Amino acid sequence: MRKVLMIMFMTLDGVAEWPHYEDESETESEDEIDPMWTHRIASIDTLLLGRQTYLKWVSFWPERKNDPSSGPFQKAFSEFADRAEKVVFSKTLPSVEWPNSRIVRGDIGDEITRLKSLPGSDMVVMGPRLAQSFLDRDLVDELCLDVFPTLVGKGKPLFHVDPNPDNPEDRVPLRAPGRRDFKLVESKPLKDGTIFLHYRRAV
Repeated sequence: MRKVLMIMFMTLDGVAEWPHYEDESETESEDEIDPMWTHRIASIDTLLLGRQTYLKWVSFWPERKNDPSSGPFQKAFSEFADRAEKVVFSKTLPSVEWPNSRIVRGDIGDEITRLKSLPGSDMVVMGPRLAQSFLDRDLVDELCLDVFPTLVGKGKPLFHVDPNPDNPEDRVPLRAPGRRDFKLVESKPLKDGTIFLHYRRAV
């Protein structure tokens, strides 16, 4: 059956932001291409996007393949994003212009159940707000995370956490409401201190 992957980045304090570093190189190093995407593009055919993520991506990715300043990964990802089916979950977006895109206004769970019943490859959910909705509904099969070695203090949280926990002993019991367990499949430190983590949902 097709799997739903959540491919995201976050800081040490759980914020879905991309920190900028002063010594950051503008060119891509072939031996440091992000393992989060490089080995998975061939097994993915569907992108699951929220309204805001779609609007950001459609204004950026389609032009990267023809931009002389784009690196090898950006060009390859631009071509991949063009040909992938893009399912946009939104009740307010009036239309989509990116080829192979469509809007879903109904229930997220119903649409994912329908997509999983169809032949095809894996699907990826993008954007912290949509990812939270998928996690709340237990629709994510695998997590792929780039964790930056930075605390930013504010921003969009990647994971939804109850601000008033009711675990006085600081222990969350098995099968507690909202608890989801995953098994570590792969971990890889990168040269800049970022750590790539790949988890699969525990059965």
